[in-house]
Amino acid sequence: PLKMTSKKRKLVDENRKYINRWEDDYFFISYNSKLTCLICRETVAAFKEFNVKRHYETKHSDYLKFDNEVRKYKLNSLKSQLKSQESMFASSLQQSSNIVKASYSVALLIAKNMKPFSDGEFVKDCVQAIVKDILPDKSKLFSNLSLSRQTITRRINDISEEIVMNLRNEIKNFKSYSLAFDESTDISDTSQLAVYIRGVDESFQITQELLNLLSLKDTTKGEDIFQAIKKCLLDNGLHLEMLSGLTTDGAPAMIGKNTGAVKLIINELEAKINKTSDIYVIHCLIHQQNLCAQVLSMSQVMQVVIKTVNYIRSHALQSRQFKTYLTELDSEYGDIVYFTNVRWLSRGKCLRRVFELREEINYFMTEEHMPIPELKNEEWLQDLCFLVDITEKLNQLNIELQNQNNLITDACNLIKAFQMKLLLLESQLKNNNAQHFPLLKEWQNNNFSKYSDEIRRLIVAFDCRSKELVNYEEAFEMFSSPFGVDASTVSETLQIKLIDLQCNVELKNIYPTIQKIEFYSKYITETKFPNIRCFAQKIISAFGSRYVCEAFFFSE
Repeated sequence: PLKMTSKKRKLVDENRKYINRWEDDYFFISYNSKLTCLICRETVAAFKEFNVKRHYETKHSDYLKFDNEVRKYKLNSLKSQLKSQESMFASSLQQSSNIVKASYSVALLIAKNMKPFSDGEFVKDCVQAIVKDILPDKSKLFSNLSLSRQTITRRINDISEEIVMNLRNEIKNFKSYSLAFDESTDISDTSQLAVYIRGVDESFQITQELLNLLSLKDTTKGEDIFQAIKKCLLDNGLHLEMLSGLTTDGAPAMIGKNTGAVKLIINELEAKINKTSDIYVIHCLIHQQNLCAQVLSMSQVMQVVIKTVNYIRSHALQSRQFKTYLTELDSEYGDIVYFTNVRWLSRGKCLRRVFELREEINYFMTEEHMPIPELKNEEWLQDLCFLVDITEKLNQLNIELQNQNNLITDACNLIKAFQMKLLLLESQLKNNNAQHFPLLKEWQNNNFSKYSDEIRRLIVAFDCRSKELVNYEEAFEMFSSPFGVDASTVSETLQIKLIDLQCNVELKNIYPTIQKIEFYSKYITETKFPNIRCFAQKIISAFGSRYVCEAFFFSE
C-alpha cells in the first residue's frame, strides 16, 4: 500500500507577518516578536487575522461599542501602561545588575588590598551607616547588597577565572614571551614559586602578568622548579619554542651549571628545536646591584648605626620616648627608620635619617646611659657621609631599574652608565675631589682619597656580575641603534635585511622621532623585514629584572 506523506506547514514558509491596522482594529501589537493583546496581555501564536479577530471578539467584545475617539484613548492608555511596566521592569533589572556589580567592585578591592574576605560585612555596615544619614530614602536599596564572606569568596573566584581566561586568550596571540620567576617561603613554611610572563603579540602589544603561583610541597631543587614551570606552561597553552628570555635570581637551584632550573629549561627547548637556543638569560639586574652594594660594608660605620637604630626601634618604651623627644624638639623627622639588611633601600633611608638626627640621637642615648661617642667623632661622621652619599646613588639606580616601562636594553644602559660614573667618581676621589658627594664635600678635611678604594670595590663587583650582559651587547646595540650598528657584527640571519634598512633614508629619518616600539611595529613590516621584526619582538618581550616577583612577595 502507498504511504501518504504529510507535509507540515511552517509559519515562516507562509510569509505571515504583523499588519499595522490590527493595532487599531483589535488592540494587538507585535511585542518581542509575538502577537500580544494590549488589553489582557495574552499572546496569539499564529500571525493570522482570523485568530486575532476571534480572540478580540470572544474575550473583549465590550470594546466593540466604543467609537473611534474612545478607542483611540483606550489604545494610547494601554500602550502607555505597557511601556511604563516595561520601564519599571528594566529599572528593576538595572538596580539588580548594579548591586551585583557593586559586590564585585568591593570584592576586587578586598583582594587587591589583601584583606580578610569577612571584611565585606564590615564594609556593608559602614555603607549602610553612611547612607542612612545622607540618603535615608536609599537605605533599603543598600540592604540588598550581599557582601558576606561566602559571596566575596565567589566573586573573587569569578574575577580570578576571568583574569585567567583573558590572559590565556592573549597568550594565543603571542609571538614571543619571557618568564621571570622567584621562590619564597610563606608563613606556613611552604615554598611558593611566583612565575610572571611578559609577551608580545603581532602588533607589539605588551602583556605582563602573573602567570601562576606554584606551591613546591617537597624539595626546591632545580628539577622541582623546572617541572613546576613546565607544567605551568603546558596548562596555559604556551609553546616552549616561543620562549625568548628567562630572568631569575642567582640561587644555585635557579642558575646551577648542570641541574639549575634555567639550564634544564634551555635543555628542553634545545631538544625541541634541535639547535642551540638564543634566549636571553638574565640574572636580575636589580638583584645584581643590591649584591654589588653589599661590598660597601664599612663595618665601623654600619655596626654603630645598626646597634643604635635597632635599640631605639626594638624597644617599645624607648621608641615612644624617642618620638616624644623629637616632637618636643619640633624635629623635621617624627621617627627613625628601622634598619633591615634584606631591603637595600632601607639602608639608604636609615643612614640618611641617622645623619640628620645625629645630635638628637646622641642626646637621647646619653640620657639612656648608652652614649655613642662616634656621633661626636669627625672622622666617623665623615665616613657616614660618604656612605649616605654612595648608597643614595645606588638607591637611585635601584629605583630607575624598577620602572615598569623599561625594556631590557634600557635597564642594561642604566647599569652601563652607572659603571662609567663609578670610574669617574673613583678618579675624582683619588684627587680629593668630592664634587658629586653632597654631604662628604661639606667637610673641611680633604682626605677623600681613601674612599676611592670603596668605589673600586663597587667597580669590580659590577664588572663581575655584569659579565652575562656582555654576551648580549651586540644584540642590544642592534635593537637600540639599527642605523648605526656594523651589519657584520650582528647575527647572520639579520645582516642582509639590516643593510636594506640602513640604506632606507626615509626610515632612517623617522627612527629618531618616535619610540622604538612604535618604529618596529609600524615600519619594520613582516613582508619587508621579517627576521628583524621577530628579533625586535624577542627583545621587547624580555624582562629587565624580576622586580615584579620581588614586589609580589614583599606585598604579602
